[in-house]
Amino acid sequence: MKISVVGCGKVGSTVAYTALLKGLTDDIVLVDASCDKAKGEALDILQCRPFAPQANIRQGQLADTAGSDIIVVTAGIPRKADEPRVLLLSRNAALIGDIVRQAVHYSPNCILFMITNPLDVMTQLAFKASGLPRERVIGMGTVLDTSRYRASLARDFGADARDIDAYVIGEHGETMVPVKTGIHVRGIPLENWPGFSAKALDQVVNEVIAASGQVIALKGGTVFAPAVSACAVLEALVRDSHAVLPVCTYQEDLGVCLSLPTIVNRAGAKQVVALPTSGEEDRLFAKSVDNIRSYVKDLTEYL
Repeated sequence: MKISVVGCGKVGSTVAYTALLKGLTDDIVLVDASCDKAKGEALDILQCRPFAPQANIRQGQLADTAGSDIIVVTAGIPRKADEPRVLLLSRNAALIGDIVRQAVHYSPNCILFMITNPLDVMTQLAFKASGLPRERVIGMGTVLDTSRYRASLARDFGADARDIDAYVIGEHGETMVPVKTGIHVRGIPLENWPGFSAKALDQVVNEVIAASGQVIALKGGTVFAPAVSACAVLEALVRDSHAVLPVCTYQEDLGVCLSLPTIVNRAGAKQVVALPTSGEEDRLFAKSVDNIRSYVKDLTEYL
């Protein structure tokens, strides 16, 4: 299994490191505009080998990604705490389009896994520029937001975060929709959980929507939760686990890439799984779709 990571900033390098610790690959190629940065990260990770699963880790150019099973794209300019993700569109679109076309040239059978923001729009750009089937162009989407949602629910309601079944859908951005309908803890409806409070649930929803900006303001960027969330998707792809994850894929009926609970296995992102939602959540989801559409129309010049 060969995984290449294009973009060796904090998230990209931590994705590679986490993938190594999880034993997801025996061959990792790191690519970055700064060859020294990529080489340094590769050496740092390589020096973990005496105490970690074994893998060949090296720095390279895009040509060295040839034959990759999965190409992770994290390259781009990160956002600041007070910036909406969509402001990164003009900065990152031309770069990502070029990377995607080269990556697919060298690895025509790969799965593209997008992490660059604005995530939904960059995933759509990758889908259009690559010519790959929709199931093989996957964005991390709201997997990260879902992780934050479950973590906050676990903290506030005294549960194990791994036992919570709850999802965030729609845009990985300001119009994301943390779904309150149908949340369960090991099969128990959240409203039946000891100490449940509708007000506390509303507070968690608001916190999750603002979570990224809060972390960026405090430490300059989000790193660990994005990397672990990304590796949850990589693990589903590598292990062929048929995990249900809210990844970002192209939804033909909507004409945009966005996140919905989806079965993920070795072939990529397969069937979308129906999620119970309220009328209000349906309205918010439609607003999220419209928001992504408004950004997608600006992609034409980059294709």
